[in-house]
Amino acid sequence: MELIELDERAPDRLMGAGCTLDAGEMKVRRREWAELRDRSTGIRDVAGGVVIGLAADEPLDRVADLAARESECCAFYTFVLRIEGKQRDLEVTAGERREIAARVLLGLA
Repeated sequence: MELIELDERAPDRLMGAGCTLDAGEMKVRRREWAELRDRSTGIRDVAGGVVIGLAADEPLDRVADLAARESECCAFYTFVLRIEGKQRDLEVTAGERREIAARVLLGLA
């Protein structure tokens, strides 16, 4: 595995970002995100990223685990899991004007 350093002091989190996954791990991870996208109830754009609508029966522990693992290797992403009544959403952002990074993660771009 090749380690790409993350410069946490960089003024732009995306520019200072790096990923620790090798090509094989990245392929598996991207498949996990695509599967979540395909099970979603909808995707909408927000400033800096997207919100993924989650089905009522989506295992939230698995969603949280996927987001946590992604955050470990790509620290420029921010994940927020919201539960309001029956509505369940995962917000994925990459910073101001960085919507493309969230869309790429989900295989939308």
